[in-house]
Amino acid sequence: MTRSLRLAGRQALLEQRSFWRSTEYALFTFVFPLMILLLIGAANVGSYLPGTHVKNTTVFVPSILAFGVIVSAYVNLGSKVAVLRHDGVLKRIRTTPLPSASYLGGLLASTVATTIFITACTGLIGWLAFGASPRPGGLAALAAGLTLGIVCFATLGLAISSVITSAESAGPVAYASFLPIAIISGVFDPTFSGLPQWLSRAVDAFPVKALAQLMQGAYTVRPFPAWDLVNLGAWTAAGAGFVAWRFRWHS
Repeated sequence: MTRSLRLAGRQALLEQRSFWRSTEYALFTFVFPLMILLLIGAANVGSYLPGTHVKNTTVFVPSILAFGVIVSAYVNLGSKVAVLRHDGVLKRIRTTPLPSASYLGGLLASTVATTIFITACTGLIGWLAFGASPRPGGLAALAAGLTLGIVCFATLGLAISSVITSAESAGPVAYASFLPIAIISGVFDPTFSGLPQWLSRAVDAFPVKALAQLMQGAYTVRPFPAWDLVNLGAWTAAGAGFVAWRFRWHS
């Protein structure tokens, strides 16, 4: 066990070095959420949620924190594993002395580190640019949302990688599977409303809105997020079951 953990730690360091050496990949991972934060956030400065004294940016910033978690833990991990499988890297890993569990553990640990760094940078920029910061006592809610979000969407990232059939389609499939849901969930527009009741219920069933609302709870006072916690837990379990069933080391 100790040897496997040590090897997983070394693999995580290698993954981080590879990530930061790929300048375009690393920059896009960080720039995309920050660009959306600054552009849309600037358009909402000084406005408030309808009928409240809550600034739009106070809700928008944690929504982008959730978006950053999804991009890093779901899109990047899912598309990367799909490309590695298509290129035969995963299959070759199985022929090396490195245990498969250590390799996946290192890959997941690197994803966690990257996601936490993205979240910290996004939160810092949100505070500096818009004055949005977690409420007193909200740090525990923020940590819980971040932890649950990473676990859930990393699991779903591995799951989506199992159904991607080519390296070329990896990125488009990963983004297409969550971006429309993020848009109609109001992640990019805190005042977004007017969906038909059936569509609103369908959106509530997905984990994107649940994670956004958990993160928002760290910035504004909200009712206890029982449904959001159940939602993320259920999707994590479903994703883990799908990974156990369909995950492959070769294309």
